[in-house]
Amino acid sequence: MKNGTNEYVQEENGRRILRMKASGEQEQKKNYDGGYQNVLTRYNTKNDSSTAYTYSAEGPVSDLELTEQYMENGLFATIIDEPAEEAVKHGYDFGLNDPDIEEFISDELDRLDWEETAATAIKWARLYGGAVIVMLVDDGCDLDEPLDWESVEEIEELLVYERAVVEPDRSSLYACNPEKVKSRGSRFRNPEFYYVNSQYGQFRVHESRCLIFRNGKLPETGFYSSYQFFGIPEHLRIQHALRETVLSHSFSVRMLERCVQAVHKMKNLSNILLTTDGQDKVLQRMELIDLARSILSSIVIDSEEEYDFKSMPLSGVKDIIDSTCNMLSAVTHIPQTILFGRSPAGENSTGESDMENYYNYVGKIQKMMLKKNLRMLLDLIFECGRKNGDIKEIPAYKVGFVPLWSLSEEEQANVDAVRATTEQTKAATAQIYVDMQALDVSEVREGLKRSEEFTINDLISEEDDLDIAGLLGIDAPREETVTEQAQNSGEDDLDKQIIMGDKTKAPCTRNASTDIHKDGDLRGTGVGILVIKDGKLLIGDRTDGMGICGPGGHIEPGEGPEDAARRETMEEFSIDLNELIPIGYLDKDVMPDGFCPAYFYLCTEYGGEPYSGGDEIQNARFVSLEEVQESSSIFPPFGLSIDVLKNILNFGGGRRDG
Repeated sequence: MKNGTNEYVQEENGRRILRMKASGEQEQKKNYDGGYQNVLTRYNTKNDSSTAYTYSAEGPVSDLELTEQYMENGLFATIIDEPAEEAVKHGYDFGLNDPDIEEFISDELDRLDWEETAATAIKWARLYGGAVIVMLVDDGCDLDEPLDWESVEEIEELLVYERAVVEPDRSSLYACNPEKVKSRGSRFRNPEFYYVNSQYGQFRVHESRCLIFRNGKLPETGFYSSYQFFGIPEHLRIQHALRETVLSHSFSVRMLERCVQAVHKMKNLSNILLTTDGQDKVLQRMELIDLARSILSSIVIDSEEEYDFKSMPLSGVKDIIDSTCNMLSAVTHIPQTILFGRSPAGENSTGESDMENYYNYVGKIQKMMLKKNLRMLLDLIFECGRKNGDIKEIPAYKVGFVPLWSLSEEEQANVDAVRATTEQTKAATAQIYVDMQALDVSEVREGLKRSEEFTINDLISEEDDLDIAGLLGIDAPREETVTEQAQNSGEDDLDKQIIMGDKTKAPCTRNASTDIHKDGDLRGTGVGILVIKDGKLLIGDRTDGMGICGPGGHIEPGEGPEDAARRETMEEFSIDLNELIPIGYLDKDVMPDGFCPAYFYLCTEYGGEPYSGGDEIQNARFVSLEEVQESSSIFPPFGLSIDVLKNILNFGGGRRDG
């Protein structure tokens, strides 16, 4: 292992120089005998000047020069600011139907001045390559200590620092993914601490208290080691096009000054210049003529003298300026209508394609810089709101963005008309299914209650016809009516059943409308997954001696149940789950003492081959349901998930709503 990243980069750069030198020596010995050659014009020979071009990287730009460019170059400042401001000004869509929660989020984001703070962070990330927002959170810990999610009380302030004043602690790189921050993604090879060297104070802060904004990523073999943990400044990518654009406009103004050249013919000019004071006399004569021309708009010359003007053509200058502007627009992804205030050029040109490309670029900025950071901030806001009583429980939400494209009144009217026609078609289709008794009125009503927009496929999914008994290789029980179940089970059991139409579903201890697919903070809750293949269940032996079990574990902060199910299965059995089918939820009153409430899922399709050789599970294998039931030692939550599956089989629906 090298002592540090800088030493590694220096060594790689040295090797690269040696390789370049060796390739240069081989180039001199190269025999140009491939393809067409022309000895007279030197085409494709060793003397061909067109093959002498090589790329040489420019040195890094100092942070001071970047700051000066941003302060003094208006065009460069526009390139930095416009995408950042566009990314935050349209607002967000969190998929919430509760106006009180939406108002709470809006008030908190306004209190923290999130729009201005996020826009500034994106600007600094584009200008310097990266930026850090330090969250001042009241959790009873210092800035250099990990954020204590269990003790957070309030987010006091958000402070933005550019990469120029932030130094990653290279000695604290994570060698593995820490348990406490798994929900935020992998932290491997990222620093645990950052040093902030601001003019207002210096301090060290833990990465869990930071929102990191990166302007892309760099390969490890790059020259710019100071950008490795953040990104590259936009100026490095656009500096050539920016310089040519600015200079082309500047030179065009100078050409206007020199496009008309005065020519003064004097008799015996050569003889006059040979005299002692000849040069002074000629200059005095020229100054006198220019002075008279500028004041009196007329000149007086000798009968043998001539005074004329020669004009220089300016044709083609506009095309050169346009080409430099096009190149700058290409490398910045900003259309000229925004960058230069020009209207679209060309016949029937509307500029819609340029704006669409620009909005796609801004959308990428939103996803790469804003989405993850905003999600973590919202998790903290909801946690503080729950602790302070501002909200009753942490809602399930999903971070989205309001579309960037604003429709005109005519376009919006056409969209509304198409949407109304679509809804009418949906309603007619639903009526047909109800008339043929494929759907019940209550199911249609439930679909409308969940969302104003619904599709028939949402009401009739593959889960409706899922033959779980067939997957396990056993005969499905006869489907009983509601009356028969009431007679066989008693009224108490019937009260626990979910009745829709003329079918009765399996018992469920949680409201079927619980949204378990959205992101949310469900700490203190677990998941269990039953993976079925060829009529057998995937199990393994727990290393703690608590018997056999399938995939499962706790939901980490910021995760949804499905996310936790996929992560736990990958960690314990090394397979990637495809579709997950929810089969039930058991709350704390039903679970054994010492175990948290849990969601249970069924999966029949996955990627990879099961393998368990970790610290938690050993000896992964598929066994039949009978072998599991005959086992003398079963992990209690896994046994309960089997009971949930048996309940579904006993009630015969093979379908689970919730």
